[in-house]
Amino acid sequence: MNKQELISELAKNLNITQKSCRQALDGFLEEIVEALEEDKSYSQTGFGSFRTEVSNERISYNPALKKKMILPRKKRIKFRPSSKLKERINE
Repeated sequence: MNKQELISELAKNLNITQKSCRQALDGFLEEIVEALEEDKSYSQTGFGSFRTEVSNERISYNPALKKKMILPRKKRIKFRPSSKLKERINE
């Protein structure tokens, strides 16, 4: 399912226009992204939680250049599904 399909289904289920559904979905996702940018987590009961984690600087090897290189620290996004979501998927 892609974003447009999700919007179509939500609009149909909620009896609203696709335009207003798109605006609501975009606003919702933007709030989650802003929370993650501020190193806050987002948790949805029954679905899961998103959080950021900083990876350490590390040494890697580039076989094309045959050189070792230092990869800098960076933020990564982690998702942890809830137990209810896991159970539902595995039914």
